[in-house]
Amino acid sequence: MRDKKDKSMYTYHIKDMVFVSNCKKNFLKITVCCVFGIVGLIVMILPHVLMSSHVVHHRRSTRYPTDLKYILFWSHKKHKNLIPTLSRLTEFQPGQKTFIDQKCRHINCYITYNKKTLTNDEDFDAVVFDLNTVAKMDVNLLNLTRSPEQLYIFRSSETSDKYPLCDHDLEHFFNWTWTYKLSSDIPQPFLTIYNTMNHSIVGPTINTPWVTIVKKTRKYANKIRQKNKAVAWILTKCRLKSKHEDYIREFRYELSRYNYTLDIYGPCSANKCPGGSALKCYKMLEKDYFFQIVVEEYLTEDYVTEVMVSAMSHLAIPIVLGPNDYSNFLPPGSYINAQTFSMPKLVALVDYLIRNPDMYEYFLDWKKYYYYKVRPRSYVCDLCQKLNEFNGTSVTVRHFRHWWDPDYKDECQRLRLFKLFNTET
Repeated sequence: MRDKKDKSMYTYHIKDMVFVSNCKKNFLKITVCCVFGIVGLIVMILPHVLMSSHVVHHRRSTRYPTDLKYILFWSHKKHKNLIPTLSRLTEFQPGQKTFIDQKCRHINCYITYNKKTLTNDEDFDAVVFDLNTVAKMDVNLLNLTRSPEQLYIFRSSETSDKYPLCDHDLEHFFNWTWTYKLSSDIPQPFLTIYNTMNHSIVGPTINTPWVTIVKKTRKYANKIRQKNKAVAWILTKCRLKSKHEDYIREFRYELSRYNYTLDIYGPCSANKCPGGSALKCYKMLEKDYFFQIVVEEYLTEDYVTEVMVSAMSHLAIPIVLGPNDYSNFLPPGSYINAQTFSMPKLVALVDYLIRNPDMYEYFLDWKKYYYYKVRPRSYVCDLCQKLNEFNGTSVTVRHFRHWWDPDYKDECQRLRLFKLFNTET
């Protein structure tokens, strides 16, 4: 009986020992996995920690509102003491000259392309990164020391359709944006809208304050009745995007059903501008044509270029094909947005307005209130004004890639696949 009892006790102790041994093994496995996980996490976040350490441990010397605002235009190429004279990155004169020449409200800003202008990188008030530079650089390898008060500014006059940005490290990198988009911190559209009465700037801006009550004018009645052709399109380039070609082909076909034509003028068209001058082309268009086609090269938000200024400065209703929303750029009742009509309805509207001059005149009433001018792409006054208004508190742009291109995920996936399958060297 005793032997039997001892044997059962011995068996119990063996099971207990096996259980403890298994626990130790499992604990050891879990510990090893945790160690590897922590090491991997450290490796992943180390570049970001190192980059952020530049921000935390370097501060600018004391600055005063009357001090010069130093602006460094950064290049992905190694900075040199000598400034190249022909470069998109040096479109502004170094120093204060540009602000003085443009008669800016604030001229206490100083442009440089050489980071050695100041002893310490963190003493620059702002560093401007052009889109072409951003597309080629790795922010983790940026040879700049950044202070918390310093502003990193993204600048572009090109569209996201042309240059999608896919680098994840661009999130929370920029403080301000300076682009043609009206939602930018420093909006720089390609045109300016003025009030005819006092010549003040009306827009474009988010929620442009258009006149709500428009009075009818008969000022252009005689000129309208002299028109005898339907639609013209003035081109400055020979090549068109395929989607534009398809649209124009369909538009032409639909016009032909009403016995109208679309006449195209340009360097590669059968119709040539008088004397090869685009200005004379617009004068001819104003005299003979009821409508003009205005097509933007890229159909992205707020991308309304200088070509619209020529269109709005002459007496022919623009049929626009560009962004979905023109409401901040063109007065209500001054244009026809091609994207809001099916092709048959669009051409039916063209026919109706040609046959009813009194209704056509309503599309010109806005000219009593506004006029348009090209805003130079090199205009820089807004940058200096914004820097002078800066209160010292800066935040980074959240979801920058989505702001730049809401469809960036699809675009970046397409680029990755292209690089994967494009094996040609």
